[in-house]
Amino acid sequence: MTPRPMASDEARLSAWVEATIGGRVSRIERLARWRPAWDIDVELDDRTVALHARGDREPTMAIPYRIADEQRSHDLLEAHGIPVPHVYGYCDAPYAMLMDRLAGFVDLSFAAGDEQRAQLNLEYLELLLRIYAIDPAEAGAAGFSVPTTAEEIALGLFAGFETAYDDLMTVPDPVSEFLRRWLHRNHPRHRTETRFITYDAFQFMFDEGRITGLLDFELAHVGDPLMDLAALRVRDTIKNLGDLPEIAASWAEYTGMALDFDVIDFHTVLYNANTVLSSAPLIAAPAPDGDLMSHLGWYVNSARWSFETIAEMIGVELEPIERPAPAPRASRVHAAAFDHLVEGLSNRGVAPRGDEHERAKLFRVARHLRRVDEIGRELHADDLDDATELIGRRPSPADLDADLVAFIAGAGSERDAEVVRLLDRRVQRQHRLLGPDGSNLLRHPRLSSLRPGVVRALGSTGGSGDDQPWTPGLIAGTR
Repeated sequence: MTPRPMASDEARLSAWVEATIGGRVSRIERLARWRPAWDIDVELDDRTVALHARGDREPTMAIPYRIADEQRSHDLLEAHGIPVPHVYGYCDAPYAMLMDRLAGFVDLSFAAGDEQRAQLNLEYLELLLRIYAIDPAEAGAAGFSVPTTAEEIALGLFAGFETAYDDLMTVPDPVSEFLRRWLHRNHPRHRTETRFITYDAFQFMFDEGRITGLLDFELAHVGDPLMDLAALRVRDTIKNLGDLPEIAASWAEYTGMALDFDVIDFHTVLYNANTVLSSAPLIAAPAPDGDLMSHLGWYVNSARWSFETIAEMIGVELEPIERPAPAPRASRVHAAAFDHLVEGLSNRGVAPRGDEHERAKLFRVARHLRRVDEIGRELHADDLDDATELIGRRPSPADLDADLVAFIAGAGSERDAEVVRLLDRRVQRQHRLLGPDGSNLLRHPRLSSLRPGVVRALGSTGGSGDDQPWTPGLIAGTR
């Protein structure tokens, strides 16, 4: 059989790899995921070198760091003996960072058992202790900002997200606008200790019971080390890390630093707000080749975790929305068209397969639009009803977001409870539109507390079944 010619990106990347490190590329495979990425095998000096090329995020993602900034984290950590992939450089076309490929799994659901899971977490904490030992001044010399005030320690990185969001959003997002104002009003004033932190923490791969390396350092910076524990709560929903209070207690024992659960709660909101602000432009103006449903999945889950955490902090009870029943479709012809599109893009469809990942992305968008056709009018009317109660008049559908943003801008902290309830219900409704009942996209696992003795509570789904963990190996937006 004649091999299929490589696509131009793969051909150019292979040529660059061979020119950069020598040898011959024997395999290159683009991975089916939301950002460009390739696994590459190179035959070099009678051995096979396993490499990975990591592409950049979408240019309209509101994030202060790009893939071009990530090598400095790898180089700094590698210089201190931390097991991270070595970076060989950047290919210009396609634009990607070339590094060693780690072996194993990222999801601790695939650990051999609870004992191995706990041992891997302790091994990670030992590495984290060595990362915290890096002098912030050395990180500053490597190009990282070194904060000096409590506000900079808490919100220095977030300020970059805000700037990128402001540059990209033509119509502000009410959820983002409330969260950024809440964070500036409530950031810790007493935190002075800084460390070099990976921030998007507890990201590692493991094989045969040992960590093979740490990964993903786009958010690494000098900041409050408790930020790593806030990120741990979200990472657990994807990696199934185990007993979080026990991990937090071990973190305090290993590092010698005290746990401040109120500060961790603040940083839980902050970590999720980063995702909300960065995703909002991708949802407002999706790129032709973007992964809209993944971005929507990140946005709604992160927004809901933010509001659930704030509600716990201020003593507000959030209520689940009623599960809407499909209303009569607006048009039999249009309903048939949506059904046809979903069926044609599904695995059962008869259209030419082409790129399966691209097909799956469009299939999820089609399911989303069909769900909007089924229940969207009812949910949007509920949004208008809530807004009317809050602002004292009924906004027009076209002005709903602008009116909410104006209200949020003029409201003080005394209105936080009302706004949190409204925005949580709004995002719950957005979430219900992502796919059909039972879809992995509709799941919203509740964050585990780091406080000892606190049992994982049901989320604002109210125990409907959507508060179950995502399928092992998947993340929100992938199905």
